[in-house]
Amino acid sequence: MPSPFDGAARRVAAVAALLLLLAVSAADAAASSTVVAGMVFCDQCKDGARGLFDYPLYGARVAIQCGGGDTPITVRECNTNWFGGFSVRMEGSPDMNRCTARVVHATGHCSAAAANADPRELTLAFRMLGLALYTVLPLLSQPEQPMDFCPRAGPVPPHDPAAAAATPSPPLTVAPGPASSPVPIFWRRRPRLLPPVWRRPPTVPQQPETEPLPSPPAPSSTETPAEGSSSGSACAYDQWTLPEHRCHWKVVTPNTTVAMAFGPLAAQRYGPDMTLREALDGRGDPYRTLLREATAALLNAYYNAPGSPFLYPTTASVLDHLNGALLSSAQRVLIEGARFRRANTGGGGPAGRTKLPCDFTPCAATNATTTG
Repeated sequence: MPSPFDGAARRVAAVAALLLLLAVSAADAAASSTVVAGMVFCDQCKDGARGLFDYPLYGARVAIQCGGGDTPITVRECNTNWFGGFSVRMEGSPDMNRCTARVVHATGHCSAAAANADPRELTLAFRMLGLALYTVLPLLSQPEQPMDFCPRAGPVPPHDPAAAAATPSPPLTVAPGPASSPVPIFWRRRPRLLPPVWRRPPTVPQQPETEPLPSPPAPSSTETPAEGSSSGSACAYDQWTLPEHRCHWKVVTPNTTVAMAFGPLAAQRYGPDMTLREALDGRGDPYRTLLREATAALLNAYYNAPGSPFLYPTTASVLDHLNGALLSSAQRVLIEGARFRRANTGGGGPAGRTKLPCDFTPCAATNATTTG
């Protein structure tokens, strides 16, 4: 079976023949000729085929023989080049299908069996334009003995199960190991005694000296606002305008601008200079009425404690409803104004059934109670 190297040799021979064809056709285009090309390898392992350890053989003598029989006629002879290739050119176009190529002489350690090398038949590769090309499979030249690095596959003796059963297996014996002798006394390692660790005696933690607490300051005679109602309080806008209820304003003051309290959307609608005190006087216009009730709802949200039943328990809810009304239609302005009015007059208790009172104590009475 030809190896993959044979195909490579064929292709190399074909390329060499084409180059030779060009040279011959340039010299004499009218004359026909025949070319025989091939390669010679040194079969170092003597396995009769090209392998990994084989290499192209330089200087080998190749004979082209025809006629067959025991005494073939040698037509031409040539030597291989550095690449192990050879080519023979003959005039005319003879039929060489029954001719062979054989190595008759080799060089180096592969020249031992060159004279007895087997010939190989020529094969016509192509014939055109007066040129015929014959190729041959790679020729092999072998040494006397295979090289030492070649793999050797020795014959495997046949397995006889009857003989194996008749031959008793030797008993398995365990060699006794050397008896372990006790370690001499003078070789035994003495335990190392670590030095005692010095520990600091525990100390009783000392309590820091307590400094006398400062005495609470005396109550001042200024107005002190009352604490927010935890039960819920709802006061209308007119209650927030009274001077005696001034102490119940938280976070904001009457001079705080609407733009600062309600944001840029309210500032764009009512201007940047309007104060919360002026907003409580708004009437006659739906947007001014909305701002008046929203301002009262904002003050009630600041006044009530967290979790109170006031309809707008947080200032954020007041801002959201006011901005939503300013961005909507006039009908939405009237609806939100009415809701703020209902919440400021005590509506919106638990489930809407409890009316929240206005839990205001006049600031003068609160001040008198505190000082008394």
